[in-house]
Amino acid sequence: MTTVTETGNGVTPTPEPIPNGFTPDAQARMARLRAMAAEFPDEADPRPLTPAEIRLARQTTPAALEKTAVFAEAAPGVGASVTTSVELRDAIAFELAYGGVRDEARALARHIDLAILRRKLKAVKSARGLYRMAKGYVTLDVGEPVRPHVADMKRTFTRSRRKKATATPEPEPTTVEKK
Repeated sequence: MTTVTETGNGVTPTPEPIPNGFTPDAQARMARLRAMAAEFPDEADPRPLTPAEIRLARQTTPAALEKTAVFAEAAPGVGASVTTSVELRDAIAFELAYGGVRDEARALARHIDLAILRRKLKAVKSARGLYRMAKGYVTLDVGEPVRPHVADMKRTFTRSRRKKATATPEPEPTTVEKK
């Protein structure tokens, strides 16, 4: 992004200030990840999978697919219209090959999440320490001007408590007395 500033003899583009120092690196990494995702071998079907389809595919093991491929070879006339052993073994090979890529991507996501949390934790500890000091500071006369700031900090640092669900009283069992 650039902004245009006019000078006496022409127009000069000047770079827009970056929101923070980490933004360019993060944007470059996101672009690389998007490029990897675009290059990934995928089916031509753009239709998203339903939760039931995802569950079915995850629950079916490669061993079950291999046993089906063996059956398809043993009885070629029975399932030829449904699938071939080549298709089944291709799906097995795809999962075995790219399962490692998926695992590494998950490990990368966890690594990134922990890096963010580590950096944030340092700031959180500092902020909460400052808040503890501020609570004492506002009790003094000189702390009067910053009381609203400390009240704002209190609202943002305290978590709202979950309301307990009101239990409905169970009806008392009635007993029928025989006379």
